[in-house]
Amino acid sequence: MEKELEQFRQEAQRLRAGRAKGSGPFPEPMRAFAVRYLAQALEKGETLKSVVERLGVSEPTLQAWRRGQTPGSKARGSEPRLAGLVPVVVNEEKVPARPREGTTLAVVSPRGWRVEGLGVEEAVEVLRRVAC
Repeated sequence: MEKELEQFRQEAQRLRAGRAKGSGPFPEPMRAFAVRYLAQALEKGETLKSVVERLGVSEPTLQAWRRGQTPGSKARGSEPRLAGLVPVVVNEEKVPARPREGTTLAVVSPRGWRVEGLGVEEAVEVLRRVAC
């Protein structure tokens, strides 16, 4: 296993040379070796930190590989998280086609300027003039 570990370290250094941190994925056989190596080391009572140091990869990277993730992917077979979803009830209220008399509107442009306190006709005129 030590010979494989040394080969892994050398290949990891070669792959990291000349590229930005975190870019470019490691080949699947290398990720699989690292995960197997980690599992064996943890069974022997070693720490994640010691394994990370020996392999020469970061702790988040090794943990992601352990979960079956690769850069830019989600865990294999993972389902979207549903815990935060709640049922929504939609009440169909009739929305008036025209604002009530005395209602004022605000016009906000894509660039952020805002005109408030307009009536419907005034808002329409502003929009016509600025060609929104």
